[in-house]
Amino acid sequence: MEIRNKVVLITGASSGIGAGVARRLAKEGAIVVLAARRKDLLDGLAAEINSHGGQALSIQVDVTDHAAIWDMVSETTAKYGRLDVLVNNAGLGFSADVQDIDPARLRMQVAVNLVALIECSQAALGPMLSQRSGHIINVASLAGLVGAPGSSVYSATKFAVIGFSDALRREVHKQGILVTTFCPGFVATDFSPRLKKIASKAPDAAHLPGVMSVDYVAGVVTGIIRHPRNMVYVPFAFSTLVRFAKSFPGIVDWASDRFTIR
Repeated sequence: MEIRNKVVLITGASSGIGAGVARRLAKEGAIVVLAARRKDLLDGLAAEINSHGGQALSIQVDVTDHAAIWDMVSETTAKYGRLDVLVNNAGLGFSADVQDIDPARLRMQVAVNLVALIECSQAALGPMLSQRSGHIINVASLAGLVGAPGSSVYSATKFAVIGFSDALRREVHKQGILVTTFCPGFVATDFSPRLKKIASKAPDAAHLPGVMSVDYVAGVVTGIIRHPRNMVYVPFAFSTLVRFAKSFPGIVDWASDRFTIR
């Protein structure tokens, strides 16, 4: 798909992967719609993109608010007349063993990572089905392919995102809608200060293979839009881990004891 002048709506766009994807796509000539709760960060990012010759619109939205999701899509189509790509990136996670999970945090992870993603997809399908074109990119995680100890609820939501995306793709492909499941591994964002420390190669950082920068991941998402695929996971070297998890779970159990970030 040609990226220039495409209207791309990105949830969770105020920081991390979402902000990185927005910057990269704007450089490629896309019209980016930035959606998240933190209005100050959104407005700052939109101003940055616009000042560099890009096109960006910020919309403050809480993706756990059903009505706000539909308003977000309506505002996008009212301004630009179409919606070409939805990057369902909003998400959160809390590390805790199952017996220690706070009930409110448990429900919030499910609400943001799964329910909101489904409802954002549902809202985006309105204009996309009318256009008979569109691309939904659902950000899952390698933790949705291999369960991560200490992140059981997060893993559960991401496994569910993969299943939802798989089914949705089969529902809408005849109407010209593409659905991609994107499963990144460890990404150095504010989501985990320890990962940022590892990515910066700090002398006292823990050893963890495969930690990726936001810029790298943003480039992968740009490639997905340009060359759509059903499922993409990075780093590709972790494909061995995914295969081993199915065929040799004991080996993955051993590895997870050594490389899990808590």
